Amino acid sequence: MPERVGPLPRQRNTREENRQIKAGDSPEAWSDNKRRQKNVAARWTMKHGKTHYRYKNHISTDRKHKVIRKYTITSAEVHDSEVFEELLDENNSDRSV
Repeated sequence: MPERVGPLPRQRNTREENRQIKAGDSPEAWSDNKRRQKNVAARWTMKHGKTHYRYKNHISTDRKHKVIRKYTITSAEVHDSEVFEELLDENNSDRSV
């Protein structure tokens, strides 16, 4: 088997494709196979000076029992404060945040 040298080429979307994706549409020019392979729900964000295309996990844990009580997954550009109230649990064993 031949050995791969270097990273795989990145498939970039055109600006028009990105506009359609952000509007919630799927570009008409994409084949069914390409639609299945593209992740259109993730978003770009910057952390520590580097850009990332991903999702973000937000969790609420029970400090006493050390278990996850609530969680939500968002695209990376969503700030933690936007899901803060959704994750608060009045029945949690520790009231500190």
